Amino acid sequence: MSQKEFVKPVGLETPYRLFNLGGTAFVESKQGDDLDIMPASWNCPLDYDKMTVVIDSTHYSRKLIEASEYILLAVPGMGIQKEILYLGSVSKNDNPNKIADSGLKFFTLPDCDFPLPEGCSAWAVIKLIREPHNEKTYDLFMGQIVKAWADSRVFSNNHWHLEEGPDELRSMHYVAGGHFYAIGKRVDVTL
Repeated sequence: MSQKEFVKPVGLETPYRLFNLGGTAFVESKQGDDLDIMPASWNCPLDYDKMTVVIDSTHYSRKLIEASEYILLAVPGMGIQKEILYLGSVSKNDNPNKIADSGLKFFTLPDCDFPLPEGCSAWAVIKLIREPHNEKTYDLFMGQIVKAWADSRVFSNNHWHLEEGPDELRSMHYVAGGHFYAIGKRVDVTL
């Protein structure tokens, strides 16, 4: 049987879902003592040390991002899946206690102005590269990684080895409507 028999058209209401299988990231933003954190699936590397993330103008985080020079990106694991869903479903516009109510815990590191969310496998401080046209027109923010950390149980020597670490650190990949995938098994291919 040929694969061709299984290929069906997809509606154009949500075709981005075909390609939106990348990992969900936390976007943490702050201005003074005002802190927000939200999951974002529309994030990706732009270059070796640069990242992009799309943040809609209606999100509380957006006003903090626009007033700041830095954001924190983190890779949340499946051990905090309820916190991920809560933080993506509740806006700080509606609930000023969103972060406390989510149950997400944080820790601090020296020389980092952001509290780091627990239950993540990687964190990076991003210095924003301001592109007002892209930010306003496309909600697209770009930045350069200036500091980065990883949980050595799943990332060391510049490589992921998620299969060796605890399952709760496997990255979550959001599709829609509370539907996630956790990253699967490692597959090595040689030629």
